[in-house]
Amino acid sequence: MSLPIQDPVPRVPEGSAAYYALLFTPPARRDAISALFALSQEFDQISTRRGEPSVTQTKMRWWDDEIRRLVNGQARHPLTRAMTGLSSLAGIEDLLLEMVACTASLALAMAGSDDEKTIELECRRGAALMGAVAVVLAGASRVEGIVTPARSIGAGGRLTTLLRHEPELAASTRLLQPEARSALDEGLASLPREYRADLAPLLVYGQVQRRRLNFNGSPQQPGSRLTRALDTLRDLLTAWRTARNASRLEAPPQIRETHP
Repeated sequence: MSLPIQDPVPRVPEGSAAYYALLFTPPARRDAISALFALSQEFDQISTRRGEPSVTQTKMRWWDDEIRRLVNGQARHPLTRAMTGLSSLAGIEDLLLEMVACTASLALAMAGSDDEKTIELECRRGAALMGAVAVVLAGASRVEGIVTPARSIGAGGRLTTLLRHEPELAASTRLLQPEARSALDEGLASLPREYRADLAPLLVYGQVQRRRLNFNGSPQQPGSRLTRALDTLRDLLTAWRTARNASRLEAPPQIRETHP
């Protein structure tokens, strides 16, 4: 199976948590991190398209081969080509393959209307994504102590996104929201202090998701133009404060708790 090559790497959606993370990503790492986020979007689109699970399986076998080709310096797709030459490739191979496997399994879970399994796989894919982001930011030789908290941030962040964008999960919010909050808090608190400056984009991603989860905002009910503008300003301020603290090796700023 061949896939068309489409350059350049797509931009992440403006206003997403990934968007704010990229604002504070060093230029030398920005293309690779952008490609990781775009790869996650590509997999998300594949898994959510309605169709035969066998079609998704075929596509993901192609991606499994493509990830292995990437590590061997033979990438074909623009998203993987953007990561060619990274010194951390060997450190993220298993994480990228985990994203591929989760996407393939998601198609089967969705076809079977297995909501619990779907959420589990979505969170695992988010965990693998942010684990890869952390390795690229910090370098493959410094993975000790950073991948586990990064995975926790990724899982909590993905669950937060699902709660905000999937109306059918509204009935489960009281059960799932504490899980997302716990995963984000644990990951943010567990990142080693000495790596905070290098991992500022990861901290920004997690903290923006944490703020959104705390205020329980939903794109399904966006409110007035003024409300949206104020919400964007709060996200930007949260991102800036988090990056500032990271540069000083300080913990992220505390999020004020609210209750619906």
